[in-house]
This record gives sequence, C-alpha cells and structure tokens, in this order.
Amino acid sequence: DQNDLVGMSHFMLMESNEEREHALAFVDFGMKRDITIKLDSVPAPAADWDTPEDLWSDLLECEKTNTASLMHLASVAQKVGDFAVSTFLMPFHMEQVDSEAKLKTILTKVRDENQTPGLLRQLDTELASESAAHGG
Repeated sequence: DQNDLVGMSHFMLMESNEEREHALAFVDFGMKRDITIKLDSVPAPAADWDTPEDLWSDLLECEKTNTASLMHLASVAQKVGDFAVSTFLMPFHMEQVDSEAKLKTILTKVRDENQTPGLLRQLDTELASESAAHGG
C-alpha cells in the first residue's frame, strides 16, 4: 500500500522544515538590509497524485522552479552590484544543485520500481535511514 511509505513522508517533512528555515533566512536577511519584504499568499500544492512517480516528478519540478527563482535573484543582484545579496545567495545555489540531484536519483529509483518490484519499499527504507541520520 502506497499510503504507508513512512520513510518518504518523513523525508518530505524534513525537506519542508528546511524550506521553512530558508524562507526565514531570507526574511532575516531582508530585515537586516532594510529591504521591504512583501509576502504574497502561496497557493496550496497538489495533495493527491496517481503514482509515486507523479509525486516525485512534481517535487523535482518545484525544485527546478526554486532554482530558477534563485538564479533570477542572483542575476539582478549582480546587475546592480549588490555583493551582499550575491554572497547571501551562494550557499542556496549549492543546496539547489544538491536537492535537484537527490530528487533525480529518487525519481530514477521510483521509475525503476516498474521493472523491479520491491524497490519502492527499499527506497522508503533508505530515506527513513537518511532522515534519522540527519536528526529527523
């Protein structure tokens, strides 16, 4: 049953917490620099997928969108010569590279499930172990 993939759900909860921390870091940085911050509402994400592959594909697309947004911010910062913003963004760029690579790996494993039944459970166990190792 796909509804009891506890390792995957724990992994996603940890990722969600990390994204929240990133958002707070942006707010903190903006406040320190007296940058006006306008927070718009965020539409609710999809909450129902037909397959695990659909879910992980959506997550990868979300990361790609985040990466594009960061690249746009970096481009504007460079254009106006705001080196503090450029420096602030640098670690986020590397995290995005790592996040996209991780999600591509997970998505490949999920797709491999079609050829080798049982890999989804193995992946769930791997993600549970990783989450536990990172304090989750």
